[in-house]
Amino acid sequence: MDWLESIVLGIVQGLTEFLPVSSSGHLVVVPALFGWDDQSLTFDLILHLGTLIAVVLAFRRDLLALLVGLFGRGDDPAAARRTIGLLLIGSIPAGIAGLAFGGFFEERFSDPVASAASLYVTAAILLGAEWVIRRGEGTAAIDARRAGVIGLAQAVAILPGVSRSGSTIAAGLVQGVSRESATRFSFLLSIPAIAGAILTQVPDVAGGGFTITGPVVAGFLAAFAVGWLAIAWLLRYVRTHSFVVFAAYLVVFATVSLVVLAA
Repeated sequence: MDWLESIVLGIVQGLTEFLPVSSSGHLVVVPALFGWDDQSLTFDLILHLGTLIAVVLAFRRDLLALLVGLFGRGDDPAAARRTIGLLLIGSIPAGIAGLAFGGFFEERFSDPVASAASLYVTAAILLGAEWVIRRGEGTAAIDARRAGVIGLAQAVAILPGVSRSGSTIAAGLVQGVSRESATRFSFLLSIPAIAGAILTQVPDVAGGGFTITGPVVAGFLAAFAVGWLAIAWLLRYVRTHSFVVFAAYLVVFATVSLVVLAA
């Protein structure tokens, strides 16, 4: 893998892990469009590690508050424990789905055409959520029931091409949660999701003789830096904008990709 390929894929991972457009779909489709070989499982793990570190650092204050609150310290330990409980509720469905069906869907959607077509699903999810809240977003707090529904939406995103962030944010919106609150919860929920995905891949790559080269490090750094910027940008963006632009992008990208791949 050369420098350009590693950096491009790192940028793609950093952007699409947090923007509601599906990182799994893009990481299958983009290499196919450029005629690149499939990246190794270890390189994929390293890119995900970059975005995991990005979201942990971006939410370091929130995570620290949750940690100290868990032990009865901080400004509001009860609220911290409640948030941790909601994150656990939201993580359970995806954890079960990933362990039970993750490999099954990854094998069947590793085809670029299937992954590109699946991007239409994410576009439909975003448009559907915006249609539901067309009269204005809600102000509801995330409770156990809403966290459970968001968790089920995250479980659906084990399908490559279906955005994890898009599904979870949309699930929050249709339940009356504001765009900003839904997005923040989605980002916090991504931490156990990405960490879990990395941990499940470690046994498959252990002892594989993978060499950490300059291009690999560049891909990791690109995923980390771009991921951090994407988080900060999206949190500002959702305060005054809808997700329609992302749905439009997905329709255009999926259509162009399918045409190119069919040529």
